Amino acid sequence: MNFRRLMVAVVAVFSFSAFAEGSREVATVAKACTPVPFSLTSINASSLEPARATWNLGSNGGAWHYLHPIAAYITPQCPTTPTTIQAVMQELAWENQGFPSAEDGTFTNRAGLSQSILLTSNYYGNGLALLAAIDSFAGGGEVQAWLSTQEVPCHNCHEFNQFAVLYYPASRKVVVLQGYTGYDS
Repeated sequence: MNFRRLMVAVVAVFSFSAFAEGSREVATVAKACTPVPFSLTSINASSLEPARATWNLGSNGGAWHYLHPIAAYITPQCPTTPTTIQAVMQELAWENQGFPSAEDGTFTNRAGLSQSILLTSNYYGNGLALLAAIDSFAGGGEVQAWLSTQEVPCHNCHEFNQFAVLYYPASRKVVVLQGYTGYDS
């Protein structure tokens, strides 16, 4: 009976010690990372310029396409709210008044990127090479995305504004693609 009490006491001491050690680790991390409001900080995306320029090649009188210079951002290491593609879209809409609202597009993951004309190989450009360059820039891995295609009035033709926003949680990088595609009727 005394042995049993001794074992219960030993287990309790070890459990408390492990809990206290875990608390110290959490406190250390908390000191190193002070929560800040969610924001997007612009970063240099010039290394993506060759892939963008290559995607832009090949327009002609019957079909055209163009991808504007690519914008990139980084999110805070310790945001006060969770970082999601929805939070990224809310911030982009706030910072860029002409940017479409989140409701005008589709939220997806890496598998859904095949829905974007910008990120697939097609008549307009080699989107797979563009995506590979973006993956390299952002570190690859899991990606949360928002895609949108919006028709633009065009006399005797069809033109579409194309948007893709990619958020890479592991690197906290956001890549924003804006362009257009079109063809004659």
